[in-house]
Amino acid sequence: MIGGYITCIVLAFIFIFMGYLIHIKKKLWLIAGYQEENFIGDKDKLAKLFGVFSYIVGIATFLLPFGLEFWGNISGIIYAVCICLGTVATLVWKQIINKLL
Repeated sequence: MIGGYITCIVLAFIFIFMGYLIHIKKKLWLIAGYQEENFIGDKDKLAKLFGVFSYIVGIATFLLPFGLEFWGNISGIIYAVCICLGTVATLVWKQIINKLL
């Protein structure tokens, strides 16, 4: 059981660190599918969007093993659904940001 806690905590810190690099340091090349020449929107908004999403995923991943311990498999299902819906929402918002103003 301790292995699951350690794995989730390490992954959570990786997600949070990646969010820091994208949001604060503006390392946009870390975003999968990002191409400098094809993106015409506001790069600061894009960095904030993906950085904040990465922070949220990191925090949720950190809390996942505790939820599994106290509430069982339902917390894993809720985690998976929230991550999937958040990913779709983030990608849709990215397309909105990428439009010419």
